[in-house]
Amino acid sequence: MPLEKLIFKPGIVKEATDYAEGGGWTDGNLVRFRKNRVEKIGGWKKLGTSNFLGTPRAGHAWIALDGTKYFGVGTNLKYYIEQGDSYFDVTPIRSTTSAGDVTFAATNGSSTITVTDTSHGAENNDFVTFSGAA
Repeated sequence: MPLEKLIFKPGIVKEATDYAEGGGWTDGNLVRFRKNRVEKIGGWKKLGTSNFLGTPRAGHAWIALDGTKYFGVGTNLKYYIEQGDSYFDVTPIRSTTSAGDVTFAATNGSSTITVTDTSHGAENNDFVTFSGAA
């Protein structure tokens, strides 16, 4: 049986079914078309195993004076710096409160803890971190 050359149309057509497109591409991921041929887009690499809070909006790479490479990712909620295979939250802390200015109240059998700080200035969906509470 003689070999027959397959010719595919360049581009991805999502409006047609596989059968209707006949000789064309109806789906693809991380590919591009050059000289009417499909090829994978190179250079994709997973950066670490961490998950981000929020949706990543921008990334910025730089090299420190000592040659250390850094990569920062800003989301709509936090800012992270990549080091090794991990990302660290470096979002600036807006303010801190002295011990004694905050009170904690809990009711036996309840899963709710009430925190009272009259001068916090926080808004809905702000992140709050407690440390040293006893």
